[in-house]
Amino acid sequence: MAFALRLDRAMQANLTRIVDRQLRKALAELAVEPSDPRLADHVHQVRKRMKMLRGLLRLMRYAMPPDMYRRENAALRDAANALSGSRDAQVCIDTFDILVPAETLEDEARQLAPVREALVAARDRLLAGAEAEENGRGDNTAHHLASARTQLEAVRERLPSWRLTEKGVKAIAGGLKKVYGQGRAAFTQAYSSGDDGDFHEWRKQVKYHWYHVRLLHPLWPAAQRARARELKLLAERLGDEHDLTMLREELLRLEGLEDGIVAELEWRASRRQLTLRDDARRLGGLLYAESPKAFCRRYRRFWKVARP
Repeated sequence: MAFALRLDRAMQANLTRIVDRQLRKALAELAVEPSDPRLADHVHQVRKRMKMLRGLLRLMRYAMPPDMYRRENAALRDAANALSGSRDAQVCIDTFDILVPAETLEDEARQLAPVREALVAARDRLLAGAEAEENGRGDNTAHHLASARTQLEAVRERLPSWRLTEKGVKAIAGGLKKVYGQGRAAFTQAYSSGDDGDFHEWRKQVKYHWYHVRLLHPLWPAAQRARARELKLLAERLGDEHDLTMLREELLRLEGLEDGIVAELEWRASRRQLTLRDDARRLGGLLYAESPKAFCRRYRRFWKVARP
């Protein structure tokens, strides 16, 4: 696997190999004009790569100088944030299409068709670089692409100067334990509060843990592959749940919609969110059954057995 650590003591080489590969791919994907029909897919891929790299940083954060970790994590975060607008607008359209399948727009749900038209218009305004009236600033796609490229080029230029202070399992144990523990705590908090923001935070922690499991694939390929598959499924459930929250928030910003139409979509979204949260609870209970201490101890043993 390209996104996986090698089980040797050359953690420095492991780190730079993975980061450089992902940055090169991201920069190639950003070399696209705003009018290119592939833009949305490229932006989506770049944002995924940024999350993967931030997951890698979290895995090795206790083997990094603190200022280096903070600087590079912030740079990757800012590059991803610069690309969020157009992608989020497309997500709202895709989520609407799941709630309201196209074939139903000609019968009982035809009154909802204006909502999709409004969502498409909002996305197209972003892609065209129109003024974002709701926050009083321009949202120029070309500018954001250039900003993200600048951030990533700077990270790549600094990459040869990155230094780790630990090797082997010591380089990853602290980060592995912390992220797993944060995910376990976020799981409990989400179902305790029922808050949309708490579910979004749990989703982020699940994805970071998923990246860690993928990075540690060589420890026990069959077992790691199985765990990664279940974590991916959990992240998808929570991602779909978050997309529904985004759609509900966007509905409040759209003008000219009848109250009854908004209420209908709210009902559909809420019902779907409850189903997704029920599915996620079962998966989360299985994946986060161990204490962070026990989980980390088990992975230390895996490393000891698997390392050549």
